[in-house]
Amino acid sequence: MRPRLSRWPRLAAVVCFLIWAAAGDVLAAGWKIKRLAGRDYLPVAQIAAFYEMSMQPRGDRGVILKSGKRRMEFAKNSREARIDGVKQWLSFPTLYFGGQYFISRMDLAKTIDPLMRPDRIPGLKPVHTVVLDPGHGGHDRGAVNRWGSEKNYNLDLCRRIRPHLQKAGLRVVITRSQDQFIALEQRPAMANRLGAGAIFVSVHFNASGTGNSLATGYEVFTLTPRGAPNSHDAYLTRRSFSAERGHRNDHANHVLATTIQHAKLGLVPMFDRGVKRARFAVLRAASVPAVLIEGGFMTHPRDARNLHSVEWRERLAESVARGITEFAKLSKERVPPKLLADFRAENAAKLAGSSFDYQPLEGISRLMTPKFSGLSGWRKLLPAPLAEEMPPFRLEYEPAGWVQLEVWAAAGEDARSAVIEEQSFLSRPREWPDPPAPWPGLRGWRELVPVRSDDEQFMLFAPPPGAPVDVDA
Repeated sequence: MRPRLSRWPRLAAVVCFLIWAAAGDVLAAGWKIKRLAGRDYLPVAQIAAFYEMSMQPRGDRGVILKSGKRRMEFAKNSREARIDGVKQWLSFPTLYFGGQYFISRMDLAKTIDPLMRPDRIPGLKPVHTVVLDPGHGGHDRGAVNRWGSEKNYNLDLCRRIRPHLQKAGLRVVITRSQDQFIALEQRPAMANRLGAGAIFVSVHFNASGTGNSLATGYEVFTLTPRGAPNSHDAYLTRRSFSAERGHRNDHANHVLATTIQHAKLGLVPMFDRGVKRARFAVLRAASVPAVLIEGGFMTHPRDARNLHSVEWRERLAESVARGITEFAKLSKERVPPKLLADFRAENAAKLAGSSFDYQPLEGISRLMTPKFSGLSGWRKLLPAPLAEEMPPFRLEYEPAGWVQLEVWAAAGEDARSAVIEEQSFLSRPREWPDPPAPWPGLRGWRELVPVRSDDEQFMLFAPPPGAPVDVDA
């Protein structure tokens, strides 16, 4: 016969199990997951409560979350969001249902939470080595314009980034130190061999499919999370569900990319095209935190002119290096990286007194000067919501141009949409036929050029002084 006291341990175990199960039910019920469009979504109100932020609905246009200097903006039925002043491309659109806004569960886990709590990134090792990858090389020129090839600009920028990182105590490895072609798989492999503590940064400059395009600005790419479409895609494919080596660093990838974007926009202002997702080969094959940066458009007249300036490239290199060092500091000391507002505040006086042109929309006031009584400025010609909403992080003495950039970006304007409108306009049938060609038998302008021998390279424009050239390290 067992003593009666033997029942108490079993009873205690049952009670503990019931308490644990009840706690599990409470935790499971903590987030009110709702199935919308076949995916898990969470109420924005709960997200605001979790991060202790106030919520300001903007009617049926979207919602804003604020707390101190932190700010998140979401637009209805859009994959574009703004977190702390930087555009973020969500995996799935923000939905409005039953009088509430909802964010996908994947975006909360892969985009919002890493940015709101970067000090809690799991498995982040202290960064000691940075692998810089100048894109293209050799026979692969990349994008070209009248001043040079992308491959040379990429290498030049990496060489300018290197001393800033070395000064911060980081080891720097460059995948190519001269004009040579390296297979895409070999580039991240160099970083993989270095193991934990290394990060991979691929440097590129953008280009549009048409010459003199309106597309402009910075963007940064990270690997698309498993089960999500790329930022430029509106649908899922079989590849979307493939497990890649780079997926193990989804959180660190996104924080690294966003930190670099904050530094670039804060130190060298330009149109913000956002932090985007793509399945590029150099990102898929990287087993360490990896990003791909785009430093502007070689096909945009203003971007190309800035890129040609040695001073501008030096400032861009410094901004990229600042973003990388902020991420390295996070990995070592668990200190949240600086935000766009922090970079602008500490550099406002320097930029305001600079004679260099950092204003992509400069001249808009002159182009849109009203000639009607009762209109005091070009803002009166814009739609009411666009003109009345204040942009985030406006400084008292900020350089002219930032306000215009943020207002247009906050309204969901993207340079890519302008390109689409431009192309559709040019491709639609015209009301009147084009005038006849002055020389019907002439097939193109090249036939007007004097014939040269095959061993001579035809160059329409000679590279002006200051353009980067192929020089061995």
